[in-house]
Amino acid sequence: LNFLYSGELARTTSQHKLNRKSNRSHCIFTLYIQQRARSGVSERIIASKLNLVDLAGSERLKKTLDDSDGVTIDATTKKESMYINQSLTYLEQCVVALSKKGGNSYVPYRQTKLTNVLKDSIGGNCNTLMIANMWGEESHLEETISTLRLAARMMRVQNETSKVESFDDAMLVKKLTKEVKELKQELLMHDAMVE
Repeated sequence: LNFLYSGELARTTSQHKLNRKSNRSHCIFTLYIQQRARSGVSERIIASKLNLVDLAGSERLKKTLDDSDGVTIDATTKKESMYINQSLTYLEQCVVALSKKGGNSYVPYRQTKLTNVLKDSIGGNCNTLMIANMWGEESHLEETISTLRLAARMMRVQNETSKVESFDDAMLVKKLTKEVKELKQELLMHDAMVE
């Protein structure tokens, strides 16, 4: 959890008309989990990966950059907003391609770092849960509808999941070495009995 908290402290935030503490980037926290037998008799390893993703919200430039309330918006915030919107658009393109029936369509994962990192989470061997946050105010109706459309499209993505198993090579070598040693002893005992 220390890594999660240090990452949260390092996030860049900025103030604009809609949000006094707006995240200026997406955040991905990945946990790699391995399950092994406690007794040490099995060389089998079951691997899992958990991605916790906090997407920065899409920002309509005409709403966020309006300085009628006295808050001035710099060029950096404008540029960040454009990159956030672009990466969310590419994410939505991937979700649309995955939700098409037949599954033979090309999925543009390599368009952004975000979609490339999340390709296992949205279209791979995984279970995906999306929690959509929105504002209930009428002035934010466009953003709410956009968020709900993405969530609806995400619901149509069907993934097949299966166990990811691998083998611990060192444990397997140790087990096979022991087996060879036992077989050699058995052969020696058999040869001794024959003579």
